[in-house]
Amino acid sequence: MRRVLAILPYVPLPSDTGGTLRTIELVRALASRFALDVFAVHRPGNDAEGFKRWLGELGVPASRLHLVDLPRVAPQDTLHSARAFLRGTPLTYLRFARQGLQDVFQRVLTERGPFDILHFDHLHMAQLLPLARRLNPSAHMVIDQHNVESQLLARMAPLSAAPLRPLLRWQFNRVERLERECVCQADTVLACSDVDAEQLRAMGAKRVHVVPNGVKLPDFAPRGSTGDDLVFVGSMDWWPNEDAVLRLAREVWPLVSSELSAGKLMVVGRSPPASVRALENERLVVTGSVPSVAPYLARALATAIPLRAGSGTRLKVLEAAAAGVPVVATRLAVEGLPVVEGRHVLLAESAEEFAGALRRLRNDPDLCSKLAQNARLMAEAFAWDGIGAGLGELYQNAPAIAAHGKQSPRAEAT
Repeated sequence: MRRVLAILPYVPLPSDTGGTLRTIELVRALASRFALDVFAVHRPGNDAEGFKRWLGELGVPASRLHLVDLPRVAPQDTLHSARAFLRGTPLTYLRFARQGLQDVFQRVLTERGPFDILHFDHLHMAQLLPLARRLNPSAHMVIDQHNVESQLLARMAPLSAAPLRPLLRWQFNRVERLERECVCQADTVLACSDVDAEQLRAMGAKRVHVVPNGVKLPDFAPRGSTGDDLVFVGSMDWWPNEDAVLRLAREVWPLVSSELSAGKLMVVGRSPPASVRALENERLVVTGSVPSVAPYLARALATAIPLRAGSGTRLKVLEAAAAGVPVVATRLAVEGLPVVEGRHVLLAESAEEFAGALRRLRNDPDLCSKLAQNARLMAEAFAWDGIGAGLGELYQNAPAIAAHGKQSPRAEAT
């Protein structure tokens, strides 16, 4: 059985963001098929004990979970962080380049290695790839790119307040440089869509495979009837979601709220900032973190996603599709997904176009039914079980790396 080390920038419990949902499902796939170790950064709010129990239920003993605490302020790492910053490490990536984290990672590789495959979750953790190559030169190095991170910044910059734009452009240059370096060093890069895959190849990635985002179909049973609410689902501490919600509440909702008088605008997701909390009234509900988004989708007429920045693919679209909820979205919000306007979703860019699409849904039950049925069929192709099986096959067939750095024709299982 091949040995795999998954290297995570967080403990993915609770799984209440698109990123943690993808991470937990890919870890599940690896744990069920390989001898898995997990190296994870333990942040405040993470459920490390729950994650340990969850891994145990999958057959991964506690001795194979390696946690490293990473406080926001680490005086002993100040000099090392300053040097990393001067070498070009992006600001928000400095925590994951600390000497303390590298020391624990080195100990895990020395004591538990060698591994056949190293799975770096997010670009943040891929900063450890050169150290891993030195300590475990025979491992096949994989980066799971949840987004094309530099593109995300490029899209955010022009939408941000003018004083922030120079900082975002400066951060973009650093992230793009790091992203190019890391994907060029990796043996395989995982992308969420063909769109992202092409961009990563253009950056110099040698071998890119699409491992799409998915959905847990049993959690979202198709509905027998439509609801009345307008729903937005997403982590509110991610700026593109905050921007989309503010746009939805301030520009779209006032145009249709009187016509959707039986419903409410439901903003569903963790960590809403003050700007989103301030929107609340008797017809606009901000839920904060919820155990499941399924009950909110079950009561929805539609979900509206006026997203203007982002990368990767949106799990919120797949969840709505699985639940049989019509989706009205910008083209960027459905980027990378095999959807057709008028068949799976309704596309809109301006507030007026969103309002017009929502009126169509309110007045045309047959259109709602058609969109719901077609979207559900599309979502069924994105079941996590099938995606996990594809990842397992990919890793089983991944070529081994010889000591001099070249791939062997065929990996030999250990």
